[in-house]
Amino acid sequence: MTSPRPTQAGPGVHLESGGGAGPTVVFLHGSAASGAVWKPVTRELAARRPDAGWLLADLPGHGRSRWQLDYSPDGYADAVAAAVRGHVGERPVHLVGHSLGGMIALALADGARGVSVASVLVIAMKVSWTEEELTRRAAAATRPIRILPGREQARELFGRISGMAGFAAADLDSGVAVAESGYRLSGDPRITAAPPAPPAALTALTARVACPVRLACGDRDPGIRYEELVSVLGRPVTVLANTGHNAHIEQPGLVANLVDQALR
Repeated sequence: MTSPRPTQAGPGVHLESGGGAGPTVVFLHGSAASGAVWKPVTRELAARRPDAGWLLADLPGHGRSRWQLDYSPDGYADAVAAAVRGHVGERPVHLVGHSLGGMIALALADGARGVSVASVLVIAMKVSWTEEELTRRAAAATRPIRILPGREQARELFGRISGMAGFAAADLDSGVAVAESGYRLSGDPRITAAPPAPPAALTALTARVACPVRLACGDRDPGIRYEELVSVLGRPVTVLANTGHNAHIEQPGLVANLVDQALR
């Protein structure tokens, strides 16, 4: 297996690549994280499929990628598609998305953006929201950017909001930027300004995907009910035992198993 190779492609979307020369897996993280959140899964995947290659994308407005105006499913997918095409050309890829990344994976897999997609694995994607959740989400987009005096404080904050607490400093730095008077999180607060896609839109999005789509969620995820995933997305769901929302962090081996199955 090769060591990680930082790559820049497409309209300001940061990609990191590694693994073997076999099938390529594109990992798409959830809101407020970065591509580095998938490192535990790539290590587990390497033990199962050393031939598999991988791309870790920092979504627009996250991590080391550029901020943009459009954070709709189409806006995200357009930017990520350009980056992926720039790296793999016409070769097919397998998409793995967590939460927000799952929605983007579905948008990428409809064939309209020139990315050849062999399979999609969606983990813990929220398909319905309460009014209270929508209010909190909208309010988050208007909060002023917090400036912290030291890099370590910024790493700690990023680790807490992304679920990456305990990750290596280099991985946490993926979500930290230098500010004029200190350090800040690199993410764009406006990513939550627009409302999330409603269930009907997610149903239509999934219906346009021609490749196999697999769904998974944790049995201890407080915001996800597998019955809703089945109802809205129309696919069976693998329920991961003793797992919360961040399955790729809590149970990277289980997630790597699902990825391995998709590659067969």
